[in-house]
Amino acid sequence: MILIPDRYKGLLREIQANLTLYIGVTIGGMSMGYSAIAMPDIEREQETIFTNTTTATTTAIFSPIDADREALSWFASFVNIGQFFGGLVGGMSGGFLGPKRTITMACAPILAGWLAIALSPNIYLLILGRFITGLGTACVSANCSMLVAQFTCTARRGVFLSLFTLMVSTGILIIYCVGAVLQWRLVVAIPVSFTFLFFLGLLLLPESPIWLLGHNGVEDAREALQWLRGSDNVEKELDDLRLTQDKMDTKLTLREALGNFRRRDVYRPVLLVLFNMIFVMLTGPFAIVFYAVDIFRSSGVSIDNHIAAIVMALTRVVTGACAIFFIHKIPRVRLALFSMMVMGLSMGLLGFTLYCKHVEYFFPGINIIPLICVFMYMAAFGAGAGPLQWVWMGELVPPEYKVFSGVITSIGTLTIFLITKLFPSLISVLMLHGTFWLFCGVCTLTCILYIFLFPETKELSILQIKHMFQGSGENKDSVASTPPSIDKSKSSQSDLP
Repeated sequence: MILIPDRYKGLLREIQANLTLYIGVTIGGMSMGYSAIAMPDIEREQETIFTNTTTATTTAIFSPIDADREALSWFASFVNIGQFFGGLVGGMSGGFLGPKRTITMACAPILAGWLAIALSPNIYLLILGRFITGLGTACVSANCSMLVAQFTCTARRGVFLSLFTLMVSTGILIIYCVGAVLQWRLVVAIPVSFTFLFFLGLLLLPESPIWLLGHNGVEDAREALQWLRGSDNVEKELDDLRLTQDKMDTKLTLREALGNFRRRDVYRPVLLVLFNMIFVMLTGPFAIVFYAVDIFRSSGVSIDNHIAAIVMALTRVVTGACAIFFIHKIPRVRLALFSMMVMGLSMGLLGFTLYCKHVEYFFPGINIIPLICVFMYMAAFGAGAGPLQWVWMGELVPPEYKVFSGVITSIGTLTIFLITKLFPSLISVLMLHGTFWLFCGVCTLTCILYIFLFPETKELSILQIKHMFQGSGENKDSVASTPPSIDKSKSSQSDLP
């Protein structure tokens, strides 16, 4: 038996808990990248019908899916409709049943959705499978960031929260790699295996300490903290949780949370996280992920389109790993601003290059610049703006208003749906270069958002962040190192006015 020193028990428990949660996020990444590898396969199978009908219908277990380009665009984007409803369900369920229990229950629709995709005889069941998969993965996403923030001590919170986008990118990379060598139905075996592993890992974890404190009592919350920290000395952290807990008698449903939305310490952080997620999604990262192979083909990149997509996903993974270091060392707003500027520059240059191709103005390197621009864009997204949207969700949204995390996730996924569904139409209207210039413009607007509205939260506890938004005249870059005193006679009122 291996004896673990006491000083490492807490770290190892946090790693176990958070990496288990991020298996679910990785499955979500697989669902996002799946359409990029499935759509070309489905189209090739349709071509086989016309070239060799007999072979196509007698050598395969399933007949080729009959779907036109419009139906396939619904297949690509309908996962986001499921994510929209899943975010709402996950946010509300997390408040009533507990975030960890909600995530565990979400394994059922995730598994059912992937199996529906693998066994689908037609495009309609394919789209339904995408919807169900999105429903389940969004229930995970809606609760993951806040649960990671509660599972992790303040010193390591930023590092673990920054893993969200890295794990999404890892899921996309895995599905791209497997999709390059396996038929699209067989690829489903990978996310199904991950789902079983995810479910088994969740059985070993405690529920959210702050949820237990508000619903089951102090003893259950203490036991959860003692397991997570690997120590019995958790009274100081337990006292802090009492100041931010969502007590059972407050019953903050979505309607009641909206009733408190007029409060500065509620509406300001929620709106900042919401608009940041909308703007980041409108810059087009998932349009590029969903249509990666098609984009490289349309850009005239002179390398294998699947290899280019895999290298792009690998770039996101590598930069996502770098983001762990960046978020730990660099102030949040400064990192977000720099990454968004690089994203905007990449989209602007990509649009210029494709415009030159459109007007038949050729110059040396014109065929390789689109590849470089896409890689720069995805690298900047993975190293800064991508993970920071989830870091800010975990840090800024008040824990007692976790229902808003589900709303934010739903609206974010609805934005992804709109941009991925409209992407082919945007190309038809604005052409490819104009579409990327539009993304560049959104990047510019997002930079303005960071400069004028976003506070700096690096190395602040959740309680300090809460007090920062309660104030009225603080400088956005400065907060007292210790939280203001609290009138304990009002603590029973929780955060309700």
